[in-house]
Amino acid sequence: MYQTVELGVSDRLSQSKEIISHISSLELLEPEAQNSKLMKIQKGYLFVSLYSSIEYTVTSVVSRYLEILKQGQLKPMEYQRYLLCAVLDSNFKAIDGSGKKKVWDKKKDFFDSLFSSEPVPIDESVFPTDGSNISHKQIEDVWGIFNIEGEPIPEGINTWALNEIKDNRNAIAHGREKAADVGGRYTAAILNQRVTDVETLCFHIVAGFKESSSTEAYRYAGIA
Repeated sequence: MYQTVELGVSDRLSQSKEIISHISSLELLEPEAQNSKLMKIQKGYLFVSLYSSIEYTVTSVVSRYLEILKQGQLKPMEYQRYLLCAVLDSNFKAIDGSGKKKVWDKKKDFFDSLFSSEPVPIDESVFPTDGSNISHKQIEDVWGIFNIEGEPIPEGINTWALNEIKDNRNAIAHGREKAADVGGRYTAAILNQRVTDVETLCFHIVAGFKESSSTEAYRYAGIA
C-alpha cells in the first residue's frame, strides 16, 4: 500500500547515512580532518539531505493517503470532520477566490458538495500547509487534519532538533550562511544522532498513515 513511499524514504535516508558514515570514518582515522573546510561543508550539506527526507516523507505519504481515499469513493459526510478540509479543498479555494458577486453562490456550492450523496472528487495533490517549510508544526497540523492516531512526533525526538534541521537547511539553501559555517558547529556524534532521529521520524509518519489506511480511521464513526 505504501511500498513506493517507503522505498523513496529509504533511498533518501541512505544518502544521509553515506555522508555521516564518511564523516565519522574520517574523524576516526584522521582527527585533524574534522577541521578541514571540506569536512565542514559536508557536515553542513547533511542538513539539506536530512530535510529532503522529511519533506519527501510528509508530502508523499499525504499524497498516497489521498489516493487511497479517492479509491474508496466515499460521500463527504462519511469522512472525519477535519479531513473535509482536504477532501473539499477545491470548494474552499472557490470561496476564497470568488468576488463579491460570486461569493454567496460559492458558499451554496460548498454546502451542496458537503451534503452530496455522490462520492467526493479528491485531489491527491492537496497538502495542508501554511506556506512554511516543514517543521514539527506542519507535521502536527497534517496529523490532526488526517485524523492519524497517536503522537505525530515519536517519543525521544525533540521538536527543536527538527526546527534546527529546517533552519540550517534554509540558511544554506537561501545563501544566508555557508555550509562550512553551519557544519563547523557540529561534531560527527551529534550529526549521527540527527540522522537516527530523522530515520525514526520518517518511518513513524509512514506507519501512522499505514495504520489509518488499514483501519479506515478516516471514516466518520457516526456512519454505518
